[in-house]
Amino acid sequence: MALVSDAGLPGVNDPGARIIAAALAAGVVVTVLPGPSAVETALVASGLAGEQYRFVGYLPRSERDRAALWLELAAWPHPTVAFESPRRLPASLASLAAAEPERRIAVCRELTKAFEEVVTGSAAVVAERYREAPRGEVTLVVGPSTRAVDAGAALAAVVELVAAGTPRKIAATVVSGLTGVPRNMLYKTSL
Repeated sequence: MALVSDAGLPGVNDPGARIIAAALAAGVVVTVLPGPSAVETALVASGLAGEQYRFVGYLPRSERDRAALWLELAAWPHPTVAFESPRRLPASLASLAAAEPERRIAVCRELTKAFEEVVTGSAAVVAERYREAPRGEVTLVVGPSTRAVDAGAALAAVVELVAAGTPRKIAATVVSGLTGVPRNMLYKTSL
């Protein structure tokens, strides 16, 4: 049996992953023949590639969840790659532009196809370019944050407050409010 896709590498954030998992569970030997992958192709084409990157799958649908993701990524000093629906792209870019207008991003559309397009720039400029939904598959590369968030110092502050007797939940909430580092991240990493 073969699983073939023209949408990049099957099994990475697509329904093919369920087929692969079922085959492995049934004892079927699985061999991967890598082909074009939108994640790595977009990362390289964006000019934002570094030593590390993070892949977050599809961006959250709700504005609240997207805002939380942008806040979380403010503490991540490397590029992030995400898939996005073309019809949701304008709202997602507007959300990122509102959170961090100068952050470098790349919208990579129809990679490895005849109408391939890579648009780079600040979140504000690219959001303006995509006020209307484009056509085709979209991979978004979000560069490192322009905010000066020191997640390590924020975590140290939580640990210090807990050592002084402040409940961990309150310490994480207060430090998160002051630094912008996600509360859940501070709480979990301070355990």
